[in-house]
Amino acid sequence: MPLTEKQKEYVKNILRTKLHEKIKDFAEQEDMNKPFYFALFSKEIVFAGSLLQSVYTWLGGKWEEIAEIITMGNFSRVERRYKLEGEITPQEQAKIDDILKDLELGTREINIEDAKRELLDSFNETDPRRRTSETVDLFLEVGNKEFYFELKSVKPNKNEMRAAKQDLLNILAMRQKVRDTKDVYVFLALPFNSYFSGPYRRWTVTRFFKADEDLLVGNEFWDFVGGNGSYEELLGVFGEVGEEAMGLINETLERLGRSPTTMDDYV
Repeated sequence: MPLTEKQKEYVKNILRTKLHEKIKDFAEQEDMNKPFYFALFSKEIVFAGSLLQSVYTWLGGKWEEIAEIITMGNFSRVERRYKLEGEITPQEQAKIDDILKDLELGTREINIEDAKRELLDSFNETDPRRRTSETVDLFLEVGNKEFYFELKSVKPNKNEMRAAKQDLLNILAMRQKVRDTKDVYVFLALPFNSYFSGPYRRWTVTRFFKADEDLLVGNEFWDFVGGNGSYEELLGVFGEVGEEAMGLINETLERLGRSPTTMDDYV
């Protein structure tokens, strides 16, 4: 199902409001002098790069909010920063540690169904349990199916990925005590593919996650949560907001480019 006009407007408002705020704050900064970089490139290029980096950082924390909007009407339950509480036994924890170690060493194929079976085999009703909890970026539910997502930047480091995999395996261990995990799905989601051609292949991610198993990248993620075509429509929304703001961006960069950078510029 394509994005509704209401969904598009929600996303536009998030982007439009913050982008204008970022541009305004950026234009008022006093510590923008970077003479060596100006000498290498130009003021406009340096200022544009600084503004873009600021937007990169802000947007990195907004993907889950945008995803929540995109899911509207497609799932019966949608929660951001969802906290799941449950129990894990020492044997389950040991199995999770073994899986992570093998993945890190590259001696294990990534197969989420195999991991589910191994976790189930490691559980014994009589084993001691400890209470624990995990918080995921996005939780979705429809019918009897549960979906847990960790949303990350497209260039995460290895420690982030190991921790994300561990969190998702912990969720499977917690859920298997209260329901059949064949209907429990865990994913790492990335907002876009940072490679111009071919599949996403950053090694820090592919060491622990695999497409068609527990990794959704770009259009695979957005079309999953929003329906076919959601990725392209979302790109269109970003394009509209960028086109609206382009005049203000250019005006700001040109004005900053005329600002003095040496004592000679003041006389």
